[in-house]
Amino acid sequence: MMHGQVDHEEDRTLLAAIAIGDRGAFQQFYSRHAGRVLGYVRQLTRNPALAEDITQEAFVAVWLKAASYQADRGDPAGWLFTITRNKLVDKWRRGDRDAETDGAPILAGLADPPNPIDVRVSLRQAMSHLTDDQRRMLEMAYYGGLTYEETADALRVPVGTLKSRMRAALGQLRVILEGST
Repeated sequence: MMHGQVDHEEDRTLLAAIAIGDRGAFQQFYSRHAGRVLGYVRQLTRNPALAEDITQEAFVAVWLKAASYQADRGDPAGWLFTITRNKLVDKWRRGDRDAETDGAPILAGLADPPNPIDVRVSLRQAMSHLTDDQRRMLEMAYYGGLTYEETADALRVPVGTLKSRMRAALGQLRVILEGST
């Protein structure tokens, strides 16, 4: 395995073992991903203790829900990062002041902050207008928490090509979202 590349097949095997209660497989999965998950959450919140709590909650969910992982819906790391993001969003929705993200100051400046559920629905609708390749690329990089290099490796494209395609996809999303307001 090359540096920075994730072995999705090994992760799938680990999740299958976790689903039947294999603690060793869970420890391996945790060791492979905990640092990146914690780093991802730290980027989203200003609270280091909250980042650790969210990371722990995400891995508890992996232990409890490993059997629900569906390989045809994405790679294991993407599934893990989706769980992680959802844990933070759940805290945010409950009004947990500790869950404020770096985007909170932007929202605070608005007279009537958008409803997070409406924003999520709008984004999901906008992403449905993208090609499958564009959507997958954005999901890997933004929801999956992969770096540009890791995303480019996974998609087998040069990093420069990936960045150009991402700029185009984000531009298209911006046009779609601005047109829906």
